[in-house]
Amino acid sequence: MGYPLVHVAFGCNTRGRPRIARGVIAVGQRAIGAVACGIVAGGLVSIGVVSFGVVSLGVVSVALASAVGVNAIAPYAIGVTAIGIVAHGIATVGWVAH
Repeated sequence: MGYPLVHVAFGCNTRGRPRIARGVIAVGQRAIGAVACGIVAGGLVSIGVVSFGVVSLGVVSVALASAVGVNAIAPYAIGVTAIGIVAHGIATVGWVAH
């Protein structure tokens, strides 16, 4: 599909922009992949400070299925501030809020 199995990318490219890790397993400052780990991460399973995906873990997590983090937005959300159908945390908004 044009992407490597594992891609690790840190630092800046020749233009001075941060490099983006793109692969099935992506690790870097910015990562996009099936499993992505980085400061900003996006993918099926994403772990990072700011993460987007189907399942997300991070400080700010936005997901299609479940999110865990300080600020979590997903159908199933766990966090200090959680928004979702089922939300667990301190400040929660949801159909079932705990």
